[in-house]
Amino acid sequence: MSKYSGELKLKAVKDYLEWKDSYESIAKKYGVTETPLRQWVAQYKQNGKITKPTQQFSIEFKLKVLNYQQEHNLSDQQLSLCFNITNKGTIAAWRKKYLTGGTEALAQKRGRRSKVPKSRIPKKPREQWTEHEELEYLRMENDYLKKLYALIQEREQNERKEKMSKEPSEN
Repeated sequence: MSKYSGELKLKAVKDYLEWKDSYESIAKKYGVTETPLRQWVAQYKQNGKITKPTQQFSIEFKLKVLNYQQEHNLSDQQLSLCFNITNKGTIAAWRKKYLTGGTEALAQKRGRRSKVPKSRIPKKPREQWTEHEELEYLRMENDYLKKLYALIQEREQNERKEKMSKEPSEN
């Protein structure tokens, strides 16, 4: 979801274009910074509209954009307008990934990698599990139950301690 509504973006752009006021004053009026305002105005001038952010880009598209930039010697800003990419920083991130890790790095999903291990439960009916898959599942289930039992015992110990500390001592 975008930080600013499409309506606000359009109002800010139209105010800038109609009044020919400075980016700084329009940005202050709408409570935005100058950088996105400049991008919105450029998008509007180029396309007659403000494009919505695209969430997913294919590897082929990313490579096409980076190759186009090399061939035509364009800035990230110019390139983002040509290909309707709402944030010029996206292109810089792609270039950095490509230079450090190649095509494989471009294929990686954005964001942090999950620390949660992938499920070890086979994605097929239990009747079709191999002995190894069933053994792995049973080990996982056993580990889970051990942890659950330990947590229950810990809670019970804490409850006993609380109860003991609340009881008045007999002297």
